[in-house]
Amino acid sequence: MFKLQRQHPAAALANAFDIIRANFITIVILIFVGSGGREANFTLYWIIGTFLFLLIWGVISWYRFQFSIEDGELRIEQGVLVRKKLYLTSDRIQVIDISAGVVQRLFGLVAVEVKTAGSSSKEAKISAITRTKAEKLKALLLKKTEKSDDAQQAEPVAHRKVYALDTKDLLIAASTSGRFGVALSVVGVAFSQIEQLISEEQMIHFVETVIPRSTNASMIAMSIFAVIAIAWLFSFASTIIKYYDFVIEVREDELLISRGLFERTQLTIPFNRIQAVQIKEELLRQPLGYASLVIESAGYGEKEGNSTTLFPLLAKPQIYNFINEVIPDYQTEISENTNVPSVGLRRYLFRMLWISLPVILIIWGSIPYGVYSWFLLIPALLLGFQQYRDAEIARGKDTLILTFRLLSKTTAMVKKYRMQSCQLKQNPFQKRLDLTNLTVHVASGNQGRAFTVRDIDISKAMDYRVWLSNGEGGNSSMFDEEDPKPSNEDFSNYDAIQ
Repeated sequence: MFKLQRQHPAAALANAFDIIRANFITIVILIFVGSGGREANFTLYWIIGTFLFLLIWGVISWYRFQFSIEDGELRIEQGVLVRKKLYLTSDRIQVIDISAGVVQRLFGLVAVEVKTAGSSSKEAKISAITRTKAEKLKALLLKKTEKSDDAQQAEPVAHRKVYALDTKDLLIAASTSGRFGVALSVVGVAFSQIEQLISEEQMIHFVETVIPRSTNASMIAMSIFAVIAIAWLFSFASTIIKYYDFVIEVREDELLISRGLFERTQLTIPFNRIQAVQIKEELLRQPLGYASLVIESAGYGEKEGNSTTLFPLLAKPQIYNFINEVIPDYQTEISENTNVPSVGLRRYLFRMLWISLPVILIIWGSIPYGVYSWFLLIPALLLGFQQYRDAEIARGKDTLILTFRLLSKTTAMVKKYRMQSCQLKQNPFQKRLDLTNLTVHVASGNQGRAFTVRDIDISKAMDYRVWLSNGEGGNSSMFDEEDPKPSNEDFSNYDAIQ
């Protein structure tokens, strides 16, 4: 039983640090945008003032935050201006995650996050308490007695499977991370504001003294290379920090994922909350034969839409063995598959053409040697052709498998009984070619997750829709012979609720 009490004072610093981290990219951009000229002093004062305000706000938040446990119910009172009270009963609590961020590890503390059932679940977070208190709180809320704790500790290790990411795979994962695109955009914005830090005269002097024989073309090429190299280094470092010492433990009814260099995060994912499994082949990893596994869960997992990395890097031949050992429910044998018909190829090519043309025209008209941007049409059309080749829908006994590509290739495996809806969409251009888009939705986060395969033959898509609407077990035949082939007049947007 916990009496009404406050967190450790370090919670004030942890709360301020969380706000800064959540807005880190915005802060960096503001620093670069306002770091030159007359606005430099104002920007500096603004940054210092913001840090002080957040620290004071964190202290007040810590003082106003109190928690207790009474009769198996977690009670939290918080709020600086408006007093809020949150009550979470033990029968509604599904997962309690214990993690340790930078601030917590400095003081030998942990953070506790309590999650309830449901895709729109309530969450309660206690930012800084001792690990002893955290374990006691977890035992009380999950109704674990001292006896059951002893029994759990006495359980043979052989009953649990543990998988760890070794150093070699961590380095490969960091070198080929999909975070490169995000890092590239941030570094690009920073470089666009470099004239705020370095004057044009200084840049010209640097070029004339350090690189005397450089030309405009070589300088542009060097600038592009510098942006890419710095973005890659940021991507490499962020991946190392996030997935350092990655370990997944398979328990009787849940998965326990631990990771992180500075912030040691522990995630608990119950098996019965997994909604879908994705095999993601990043653009840089696919030629090397590697992929990552991601799971969608209803109300659990990481913050970004409840997509959780199940394992950051696996060789493709190992993936299905890993799935069979860790989440065997998603190991399935494909009984039928459907590719995009040949008439759909033109749509994939034209789609990439219309996407790339505005970019090419902007580059052509805005920078020197922009005429060479027309060469971007070649990789764009090649990407469209590869998207066409990869697009596929397959099914097993009770599983639908959708394969598609934007830049990276994704294979999504969804159980029939986990699907929220199946939707068919057809525009006038597709109607002329008897094509349609098939989209399935699963519960993940507050808004759900959708997987779409474009330009599937309409009759095949209708077959899959009928199969999905046949219930949990499904029907062994896609269509009875007496069922008439659907016509375009019968086709419309259709939601087949599970």
